[in-house]
Amino acid sequence: INTTSLLTAAGVGGLALGFGAQNLVKDVISGFFIIFEDQYNVGDYVEVAGVSGVVDEIGLRTTKVRDFGGQFHIIPNGEITLVTNYSRGVMRALVNINIAYEEDFDKVLKALEEVCHQVKKIRKDIVEGPSILGISNLGPTEVVVSILARTEPMQQWSVEREIRKAVLEKFAKEGIEKPYPRMVYINQQNKGEEL
Repeated sequence: INTTSLLTAAGVGGLALGFGAQNLVKDVISGFFIIFEDQYNVGDYVEVAGVSGVVDEIGLRTTKVRDFGGQFHIIPNGEITLVTNYSRGVMRALVNINIAYEEDFDKVLKALEEVCHQVKKIRKDIVEGPSILGISNLGPTEVVVSILARTEPMQQWSVEREIRKAVLEKFAKEGIEKPYPRMVYINQQNKGEEL
């Protein structure tokens, strides 16, 4: 029996097994720390390894996440280097409202204050606000006013939708127009006529 070739084959096989086991050990150790440190739980909405979704299962070797499209992702724990957990702590709901330059700004602010009070009464998942931050941008056809609220986890998007709906209804009731692109042309007889 040629012991040299047998030892070479065993060495190559051991090396291949070692490289394969290295990833397995890395996955298991990472999984242990994910569970031990309570980085996320089943049912949390997270972003891990470039995938966003709800955690379906956590194991020592893999984490299983289902995204909003329904796709099911199985992620080796060794590939998870950054975790963003959207289900912990107070979340931020931020809504930007575009207002035409021609509108009475005091009237608009009063209407937005009423909207904030109305939404606060309806939504029990709002922790703080909503409140008007003020003018956040001056665009080519609009003034942008920001409204901020702090919500319970996973409710920020629902609160943003509720604020937008209430603003739309209030603006329609008060006759406040949304901005739209305008074109001004100048001719010699009628200067500054607006289209």
